[in-house]
Amino acid sequence: MEITAVTSVIISIPRTARLTLSGGSRDDATTVLVQLATDAGMTGIGQTVVDPPAFGAAGIKANIDAYLAPLLVGQSPLEIERLHDEMERALPGHRATHAAIDLALWDVKGKALGVPVHQLLGARVREGIALMAMVPHADPAMMAQAAAALLATPYPALKVKIGMGIAGDVARYRAVCEAVANRAVLQVDGNGGYTLDEAIAALTAMEQIGGLGMIEQPVARLNDLTSLARHFAAPVMADESFDGPESLAEIAKRDAARAAFLKIPKQGGILGALTAARIAEDAGIALSVAVYYDILAAAAAHIAAALPAITWPSFVTRLSDSVLTQPLMPDGLLLRPPEGPGLGVTLDPEKVRRYTVEW
Repeated sequence: MEITAVTSVIISIPRTARLTLSGGSRDDATTVLVQLATDAGMTGIGQTVVDPPAFGAAGIKANIDAYLAPLLVGQSPLEIERLHDEMERALPGHRATHAAIDLALWDVKGKALGVPVHQLLGARVREGIALMAMVPHADPAMMAQAAAALLATPYPALKVKIGMGIAGDVARYRAVCEAVANRAVLQVDGNGGYTLDEAIAALTAMEQIGGLGMIEQPVARLNDLTSLARHFAAPVMADESFDGPESLAEIAKRDAARAAFLKIPKQGGILGALTAARIAEDAGIALSVAVYYDILAAAAAHIAAALPAITWPSFVTRLSDSVLTQPLMPDGLLLRPPEGPGLGVTLDPEKVRRYTVEW
């Protein structure tokens, strides 16, 4: 079996709620979709998000079209590790770009063998991704109301964005904590928005309020993250510092975090995620996997089902629509992987056309 064509498009779908974090706000989700055709009549599909430092949507698409598509045509899609080596030589360091191709390769391999991707990754260790929820960023009273409403579903944890000013962050945290009333732990996510002194001040106040269950990357520098890991009882989770498997090895070496947020695009795809998961398991680091949406969500559910290190819950990003014929939806407190061959999801061509944009 050989690859006969690789095509890519940029799509943008509105979010159901604005995403606000320390670096700004977004009302849409922009991704790059890849379709990888073969001479066996099977097509693999992949997707990558467009987040810094991923070179932007136009850059990802241009690199796929100019460098990776010509490289891949005529090659066997089943030789995933070798193709990763060739992609790295052709386009070094562009993990988010490689990830779109990687997902399509695993999709084709599963289809060729007639099995879902999680079976390709080893024995199934759990049913899928355990789910938490994100409290939408707003004023304290609105966030308290939203948190109480979310707990109509018994989520084990709620995520709250911080890093946007100590006084406001603490006020919002207090409101949510009081509304939750110990029915869930709170995970605060700073996206590197604090200095070390700001982080210590804000997190100390939150720790005194109670309910603090996880501290996600409130500072940008790894040295500062290491200091926080030694300062607070609640575990620290690496996110922005976790940029590929090599960085996780350094995090483990420094004891900078007891948890890490695994984003498939930042690992270069499923193959990199497997390497990172082995490092995490050896180091006793708990992983949470970023769900995102559509093809990426299916890939995340497959790796969560197969990788023992993924033990901390994650949340589903809500978009106003899907480019899948059958959108992947949570089953209670789980997001289960599709059981069809490959990633188990299919693109809706009309939806892809509707949401395709020029960048």
